[in-house]
Amino acid sequence: MPQYDYKCESCKRKFTVKLSIIEHEEQDRKHKIKCPKCTSTEVRHLIESVFVTTSKKS
Repeated sequence: MPQYDYKCESCKRKFTVKLSIIEHEEQDRKHKIKCPKCTSTEVRHLIESVFVTTSKKS
């Protein structure tokens, strides 16, 4: 399941949310993602590096 990084604009805390792609799109669009520390919905999606693993050997 994908992990999405956010930063709360109220308390400045960074946090990670695990959601399916569909759930993430829906919750992000409706501003339902909340900071776990202060419960503010004023959060910003952070673009971080991507880590991908496969079962194939290179």
